[in-house]
Amino acid sequence: MASVLASTRAATLAPARRAGAPSTSSPSSIVRAVPNKKALSYDDSWKKGFWTSSLFMEGNEARGGGNYLAKIEKKKLLSSVERSGLLSQAEKAGLTLSFIEKSGLLSTAENLGLLEVAESALIGDPGKIVATSIAPFVGASLVLALFPDDNGVLAAVKYSLVAVLVGAFVTLFAAGYVVSALQE
Repeated sequence: MASVLASTRAATLAPARRAGAPSTSSPSSIVRAVPNKKALSYDDSWKKGFWTSSLFMEGNEARGGGNYLAKIEKKKLLSSVERSGLLSQAEKAGLTLSFIEKSGLLSTAENLGLLEVAESALIGDPGKIVATSIAPFVGASLVLALFPDDNGVLAAVKYSLVAVLVGAFVTLFAAGYVVSALQE
């Protein structure tokens, strides 16, 4: 049993060669397979920086993105939205297609570049999205601890600010997990 594990480990850590590849390998041609079927490759364009994640990329990061519509179909996301009643709740709240059309929400999102932000979030690291949610959480905690609520106006401002920050925290936290599920 130990020899089987040792040979399996050696096979997964051995550099993989492409057919017809030269025998000398530069750092950019080394690809190592790990047991969960992800391939790690060396990123030649990597530069050290504050927000950079790693010198090595997983195979799905190296290829970039994916067919998200097929993933949504495979995970039955639309059926889940239909069963949950989110669309009827949005309609009761006044968010209808005609309202979106009249208010120009789609063109505003396009002009502000929100579609590019959404695209980069979908192909980016979901861990960064979840990590970004820490700032509003800490902010809400600090507002609760440091803002006085001596009178009604200060209390209203304090709790309104906390509600906005907690909403941002929950949204970012959930978005990170949704993006993670879509990338699987």
